[in-house]
Amino acid sequence: MDRSTGFIRTFDAFPKIAPSQQVRSTRGSYSTIITYLFLLFLIWVEVGGYIDGAIDHQFTVDELVRKDLVINLDLVVAMPCNYIHTNVRDLTDDRFLAAELLNYQGTTFNIPRWYEQSAKKIVTPELEAVLERSLQARFQYQGEHHDEGAPACRIFGAIPVNRVKGELHITAKGYGYRDRTRIPAEGLNFTHAISEFSFGEFFPYLDNPLDMTLKTTDAHLHTFKYHINVVPTLYRKLGVEIDTNQYSLSLTESSGKYVPGIFFQYEFEPIKLVVEETRLSFWQFVVRLATIMGGILVVAGWLYKLFDKLILLTLGKEFAKRGQEKKEGGLLDNVEDFEKI
Repeated sequence: MDRSTGFIRTFDAFPKIAPSQQVRSTRGSYSTIITYLFLLFLIWVEVGGYIDGAIDHQFTVDELVRKDLVINLDLVVAMPCNYIHTNVRDLTDDRFLAAELLNYQGTTFNIPRWYEQSAKKIVTPELEAVLERSLQARFQYQGEHHDEGAPACRIFGAIPVNRVKGELHITAKGYGYRDRTRIPAEGLNFTHAISEFSFGEFFPYLDNPLDMTLKTTDAHLHTFKYHINVVPTLYRKLGVEIDTNQYSLSLTESSGKYVPGIFFQYEFEPIKLVVEETRLSFWQFVVRLATIMGGILVVAGWLYKLFDKLILLTLGKEFAKRGQEKKEGGLLDNVEDFEKI
């Protein structure tokens, strides 16, 4: 039995060092403690990451054929409603009188202080935030007009549009389109505050780049042009899917050059952004954790040896031996124990 086990031991690729030949040191103890503490921290981080999952962002071709969608709009213009003309025109030259579906409500132009006059930072909403705020809603009224002679006009509602490049514009009567009446230039003021501007299903608690924004002007014949690129976005977690649209935008302004008004020029991208929570399987997680821990132990051993060599070369042999455990006897005192290994 001893002969067979001895024969097998000759194939050991990782021969063991006899305990009598092992030298313990204070530096080695500190490095071991630091390594194990780091491993515990790493295990804690990896387990937390496994439980929480990872958020994956991928762009893919939008294979879903979408013929139309709606624009959700809620804004206040600093002009009476009976001065305003709202229209939609797209690439197919299809025109739609948005005023037939939008609600016009006369009001005063009192804007809360938290409305932003500068451009908002455009970011993709977090997956958890979208799921928490994905309460779907719709506008209760359609095509109702009230108090159109008030000093300001709130325009809100949902407009169905073709899913092609188009433009929603808010102008004054007699400007850009033929009308029986023409509003005097001194009566124009396209200062506006946007509470909601989104595409697709209406999720009122999701934040969009134009939500809670304010634009002011002192010029009567002023033009605001918003250039909007719409990207379909799918949020997916644990079987729950939220299909939305996010967009990027730029704004150009001019006075006296073009038809005065507020113009939203939009186009749709052929790609789709998928934001999805992914999670490793249990066995993948175990293999990953074991691989990382093994790599850390190997690297820690190399670093300790390198550090020991540097101390030996720079500070000398005597300093390098400080803190080492002193053993009794010589190298050949425990030959029998060594042969048993």
